[in-house]
Amino acid sequence: MPAPRRLPVALVALVALVAVLVPTGVSAAAQSPIQPGNQPTPIPGATNGSLQAPDLVNVASNCQAARDAAPSLGLLLATAREEGVQLGTEVCYRSEADQQSQVQTWTAAGNSACAAPVVSTPSGTPRDTSMHGWGKAADFSDAGGTVAFGSPGYRFLQANAGRFGWNHPGWAQPGGSACPEAWHWEWVGDGGVMGASPVRADVVGLMPTTDGGGYTTVTGLGALADRGNAVPSGSPASGPIAWLVVGAARTPDGGGYWLVSSDGGIFSYGDARFLGSTGAVHLNQPIVGMASTPDGGGYWLVAADGGIFSFGDARFLGSTGAVHLNQPIVGMASTATGNGYWLAAADGGVFTFGDARYAGSAGGQALAEPVVGIAASPGGPGYWLVGADGSVYPFGGAAALGNG
Repeated sequence: MPAPRRLPVALVALVALVAVLVPTGVSAAAQSPIQPGNQPTPIPGATNGSLQAPDLVNVASNCQAARDAAPSLGLLLATAREEGVQLGTEVCYRSEADQQSQVQTWTAAGNSACAAPVVSTPSGTPRDTSMHGWGKAADFSDAGGTVAFGSPGYRFLQANAGRFGWNHPGWAQPGGSACPEAWHWEWVGDGGVMGASPVRADVVGLMPTTDGGGYTTVTGLGALADRGNAVPSGSPASGPIAWLVVGAARTPDGGGYWLVSSDGGIFSYGDARFLGSTGAVHLNQPIVGMASTPDGGGYWLVAADGGIFSFGDARFLGSTGAVHLNQPIVGMASTATGNGYWLAAADGGVFTFGDARYAGSAGGQALAEPVVGIAASPGGPGYWLVGADGSVYPFGGAAALGNG
């Protein structure tokens, strides 16, 4: 029997990334936290509705969530984008003052029971009881506005939210109370107050070492886990971060790496040089990935609309920022010369710039799962696209080596 063929390092990285991006949920023997009666756990040492900046992370321009809940919420929203579902948030963390205003609004409408009350402690201090006050609840919107029962956003949440640890509480379900809410979901990914099995959904990237002898996984909070011969150079996980980390790239010599957050903020470690960011720029769409130049002297950031931001010796060679896309951009890869790059969309569409040659796309194929990334073939012109189910689509000179 012939010896098995070894996948190129770039493709191994992408297939491994798929494996860690797709939440595994809980085993059949474990108790799922996704149950109508479960609730989020309080944050130790904090007060509901009075969380401090280090307790919260920006997930979207109008959404702050508790640190533990934020990565899974970011992945849930990204998955919706990749599947063509317009899903957004109307409110996530809500302060005690805002909750009091919410109570007054519902009371004026004659539905005081439809808002979590702000109660008084024995000392007379107001105390919020809403799960929004822990930063572990989100009210969602979709193409029709606030998510409604039966709407596209609701159907998506029903099918996918539990995979990311997000629960639709019993009172919010149809017939569950006098005020059911299709839009309100809560994070119980740590097991919730029931102490059920956790659902992990926080890994957003994977960086292989230069020789393929190891890799580093990256979470939405910037925590790194090294395997094989991967060596740590630092991470932002020990301190507060303003926005979720969404991607990473290792320097060509393997002596450092960059992490990028959804606002385009850059964290650089080892011999990776900070060359600029979009942290202070208003973005039309969040950053979804990055790629470095062959000499490590520059990098590109790519947004979900295909907008390109170049830094250092990375040259701007074009973008899809002004193009109507059927599906959002999910990744990019640079050519061996650094004088071109490919962008890949969730429907398998491929866009070329500079000396990147178009070799085909999966845009016309019936994909079981959306495309989640692209990698250039190191042996010659061509590239692979990889789907969320591990399917690999080779084009040009990229070898057909099977699925992940």
